[in-house]
Amino acid sequence: MNGAPLDIKPPWLSVARRLQSVSRSQGLSLVTITVLVDQEGCPRFWLEPVVRKIEPSRSAEEILEIFSKDGRRSEFIG
Repeated sequence: MNGAPLDIKPPWLSVARRLQSVSRSQGLSLVTITVLVDQEGCPRFWLEPVVRKIEPSRSAEEILEIFSKDGRRSEFIG
């Protein structure tokens, strides 16, 4: 693979679906996953996603401000 892909390749759809299945929570949370990829960059296996809720929940706005421009929510954050 040369450069960044323009779209999600079909072998990655199952990984994306798995992440999406655990992504809902009250407040903000961090979701991490470890993926074993083959020499072509395709996922072969992955570990169970880990979801960690950010505490205290009132810190959520502070975190959003850190990742945004001029205190506005960035498009990639939602």
